[in-house]
Amino acid sequence: MSTNSYEKETNQQNDTLEPNVDDTAITEMPLRSSGWVGYSDDAIFINDDELKKVNKEDIAEIGLRTLQWDIAVMSLLLVGVGGYVMLTRNPLIGLCFALVGLGSLYRTYTHRQALVIQLQNYQKPITVHPASPKLCYKQLAETTELHQVR
Repeated sequence: MSTNSYEKETNQQNDTLEPNVDDTAITEMPLRSSGWVGYSDDAIFINDDELKKVNKEDIAEIGLRTLQWDIAVMSLLLVGVGGYVMLTRNPLIGLCFALVGLGSLYRTYTHRQALVIQLQNYQKPITVHPASPKLCYKQLAETTELHQVR
């Protein structure tokens, strides 16, 4: 088994995911939508659509992103511009702007409290949305002995 960060562990006999790799005890925490994120002594496991194993030595930092404030502010401004255009100029165009702003605001709200795992050799971090984000962050930060740098 290599130390690649995105190792996929599968059971070849019945094509199901094997949650306990090498008889390692994994402590699991549920995600908001479906699946779980878990940890053991040497790795973090993420099971959303497929099981991913991230080795402890491959993790650069772990962070908890509360909300993407820049997108939330731009969404609110888009709703405001839409309301202004709807009242003063063209109601249909203003309504379209306001609806796009509300949709963007809703999407930003559903992606709040994201746990971000930055890997050493990858630019794009792994982002998961646990059911209890603060507890999950605390447990994973203690396990990997890493804390948010930013």
